[in-house]
Amino acid sequence: MISLILSEENPTLPNDIKLVFNDVKVFYMKYYPGHGIRKDEQERMYKELSIIKNEVEKGDVIVYARSYGVFYRDGMNRLKKFFSKPVVISTEAIIDRLRELGAKKVYVVTPYNQRRHDYEIKWIQGFGFQVVGSIALGRTGGHAIASTPHELVINAVKVAQESYADAIYVACTILSTLPILDKLSGKLPVVTAASAIVDKVKEIINLRNNV
Repeated sequence: MISLILSEENPTLPNDIKLVFNDVKVFYMKYYPGHGIRKDEQERMYKELSIIKNEVEKGDVIVYARSYGVFYRDGMNRLKKFFSKPVVISTEAIIDRLRELGAKKVYVVTPYNQRRHDYEIKWIQGFGFQVVGSIALGRTGGHAIASTPHELVINAVKVAQESYADAIYVACTILSTLPILDKLSGKLPVVTAASAIVDKVKEIINLRNNV
């Protein structure tokens, strides 16, 4: 079983991820503005996680499909130490997948408004990637992001496919991408927040099955 931890703003990923995995249990956490970096934000986050910890750890793999509290390595490491089962963290999975591809130059597509989009660019640059181009779809809030038409994402990636990037990164676990991965393919590899999660979960499952 996969334990999937989400923001309450995310109605999309459970349905999408169940296209890939059969046994998924979903746990929702409250949405708070901010990035979960401050001490008080971390304390509130782990207080909430402590309430669901026992149930979450019944899963074989835990997926933390949020960026809140895990934008940076210290936050990622703390979360992985908190649970006794393997944890796939969306932000970490994205960075790892881009590095596995050997990507240095990245084209970024996000569903966000400009302010949040700029933060995403700053975030990925902080891990050593050069952003050679980007598209913001200009949507604010979980509902608006969840209702993003697939065609908008497909068209944005088509533009990115014409760039001189090494890879394309499509942000946000709320944005539906798993059903259209084949339509995003082209000369450049595409890493979406959801596809990075799926790849990491499959890797853990395969490792366990091969032991």
